[in-house]
Amino acid sequence: MPPSCSLPTSRRRDGRVVPIVLVVVFIGLLVAGTLPRLAQSRARTVERAQVNAPPTVYTETVSSDTAGTPFELPGTITGMHETPIFARANGFVRSLRVDIGSVVRAGDTLLVLDMPEVREQARQLTALREQAEASATLTRATLNRWKQLAEQGVVTPQELDERQAQFNVAEANVRAARANLANVREVLRFGALVAPFSGVVTTRAVDRGSLVMAGAAATARPLLTLVQTDTLRVMLQIPQNAAPRVRSGMTADVLVRELGDSLFRGTVVRTAGAIDQTTRTLLTEVHVPNRERTLLPGMYAQVSIKVPSTGASLRIPAIALIVRAEGTLVARVENGTVHLAPVTLGRDFGTSVEALEGVKAGDALVVNPAESIADGMKVRALARGTSKPPGKP
Repeated sequence: MPPSCSLPTSRRRDGRVVPIVLVVVFIGLLVAGTLPRLAQSRARTVERAQVNAPPTVYTETVSSDTAGTPFELPGTITGMHETPIFARANGFVRSLRVDIGSVVRAGDTLLVLDMPEVREQARQLTALREQAEASATLTRATLNRWKQLAEQGVVTPQELDERQAQFNVAEANVRAARANLANVREVLRFGALVAPFSGVVTTRAVDRGSLVMAGAAATARPLLTLVQTDTLRVMLQIPQNAAPRVRSGMTADVLVRELGDSLFRGTVVRTAGAIDQTTRTLLTEVHVPNRERTLLPGMYAQVSIKVPSTGASLRIPAIALIVRAEGTLVARVENGTVHLAPVTLGRDFGTSVEALEGVKAGDALVVNPAESIADGMKVRALARGTSKPPGKP
């Protein structure tokens, strides 16, 4: 093609490109200026929506108290049986076969008394018995002879009756002498003091040769004290609010700090069946096996016992309470609306509180309520533990 024909074509093409470039530049400037304004407009719209939207609150549901109530109560450990040993007769300690800490079985001899006065009394009563028996033998023979004479008509009936009465008196004297002798012999048996049950001797107040007086007067000290330790018991005072739900067979854990963190499992065996009017508590007895004799009678212990719930009471979270001048309130959410309600509280369980009045099972209560929360406020409720959806108010 000749050069003269190509110049007009190039000029025409350059004339078309320049407007297109200008249009593209204009559109780019328009977009660059419009997009920030649109983003700012959307941000303002979202901000207005967040400001005008109901605030989000977290709720927990009121539930029935089905869990048992734990109690930690002080108690003193005592032996299953603890018996002071006294003498039944006067005498001297002839032999002492046990000492403190001695483990004995039921029927084992603890000590033996020497009772010379009682022995002499037994000899005297033996002689009196023999005398009474001899007298009874003579009156029996005399009565038999008088009966023969009466059959022959030699003596009168009155005389025969007198001989019969003498014989009856002699027989009564024999029985009395035998009873007195048996009583003294029984006292002699008390010279050997035996263990009434298996246990451990915890005290000793006599030594060999000590003079022992009979009886358990108020001022008298026991010769020995015997305690059964293979099973121990702990006496508890259960508060009145839990007393009706305490039953035999419930378990209890006994902790003695001096023995470390080991727990000893016990069982409730009986209760007093009545509330102490002074302390308003129920006396409860717990038995604890102690075959290894790790626990010692007299120890102070902490006893943990879980009393079952009646299921009638309600529990609410402690962080749902609102304390104001008008009293203690809770914020109940119904259909997105807050209703402030007064509540009557019972027992405090730490993270939860017993509610006696003001709520019912299934109510959704606001937890950690803001100071600005008010009755009738519109809110967006979420169950506690769920996370707020992203991008949502």
